[in-house]
Amino acid sequence: MELTARDEQLMKLTFLPLAERIDLHRIAEDLWQLVATPSPTCHERAVALAFATMLRRAGAQVEVDETLYDSPSVVGRLKGNRPGKIFQLSGHLDHIDVPHAPPARTEEIISGRGSADMKNGLAAILEIVRVLSENGCDFPGEILVTAYGLHEAPNGNSAGLANLIQRGIKGEAALVAETSHSAEGTIAIQGKGQAIWNLTVKRRGDVCHELNYPAGAPDFFSACMTVAKALTDAGKKLAEGKSKYDLLSPESLFVGQMHYGDFYNRAPATCSLQGTWRWCPDKTFADVEKEMHRLLETVTLPAGMSVACEWQFVGESYAVDRNAAVVLAQQRAFQAVTGKPAAYRGLSVVTDTNRLVPQGNVPTVLCGFDNEFAHADYEYVRLDRLLEPCRIALLTGLNYLSMLEGDKQP
Repeated sequence: MELTARDEQLMKLTFLPLAERIDLHRIAEDLWQLVATPSPTCHERAVALAFATMLRRAGAQVEVDETLYDSPSVVGRLKGNRPGKIFQLSGHLDHIDVPHAPPARTEEIISGRGSADMKNGLAAILEIVRVLSENGCDFPGEILVTAYGLHEAPNGNSAGLANLIQRGIKGEAALVAETSHSAEGTIAIQGKGQAIWNLTVKRRGDVCHELNYPAGAPDFFSACMTVAKALTDAGKKLAEGKSKYDLLSPESLFVGQMHYGDFYNRAPATCSLQGTWRWCPDKTFADVEKEMHRLLETVTLPAGMSVACEWQFVGESYAVDRNAAVVLAQQRAFQAVTGKPAAYRGLSVVTDTNRLVPQGNVPTVLCGFDNEFAHADYEYVRLDRLLEPCRIALLTGLNYLSMLEGDKQP
């Protein structure tokens, strides 16, 4: 996509020089402070309060929403010097609750749990606010910053972000500061929904010694394998289908765990299976629940045995119009910073776009800050990969806020 003459002139005179004020050293200092504050899912209070203080110092007006006391949300506002729209910069405060070596730092990297997912993005948001504030808030409209916990499944349920959306704390468009490095040259406009399913197969009777299992009673292990086969067959059938969305692979039903028994000579009375279901935007979570119900109804189990399903919803599927103003704004930002056009892509992984778009009705894009080692045993960020996406994120916001009515993608 080529920039128009107006775009080129506007960016060269105003936006690109401002983006060049992004200071990598300041991003690194903020990231180091955030990584040094542990924030496992469900226990984000310390980092939320720290981020609130840092956001105030950057120049924003800040509110801490303590509806969820152990997982408070931070809401920051930076108002421009003239009226306009609201652009939201968004990110989660929590990291997975998996042990990691203590945070460490060199001139090239910062390591520690949460460094790549997604305190790097939060540090970039702080720098964007700081640069805009130092420039006298010379932009139309408002920058809204939202940071929240309870993101990482299975402990998290996105209640922090959902609470903000329900309160109407959202932008007219948004950028979530996570996922893969933005310099890869793609803009995510489609995403799969995801839920975790938990099946429990039960038999009549109690756990007993193998020699005391009732003679002639149906084999419980075979019944459990019948359920497992029904799931794997359904998963294969879905994989053989074709997505109606050009950027997404077919929906999937994945079996990740099966637990049968707890001792070598005890006959169990229950068996548990767990996995994921990922679906495209032509379906909803409610549709998937119904499909699982119909699937389990087709499984014939012996008398005295049953199977039941419980769900943990992770995020809804979504699609953003590729002609949406925020998509055009990011296209222009990417080309201005890199000199190259960005392609479109779809995501199978769940991000906060899976809440903001379907639940909040907020057109949303992503901008990644080197999350290649997110959730890894050794999680770290390469500092030289933070500057360019921060510039892209800043320009995306300014492009969106400055866009004229009726400005469309060619």
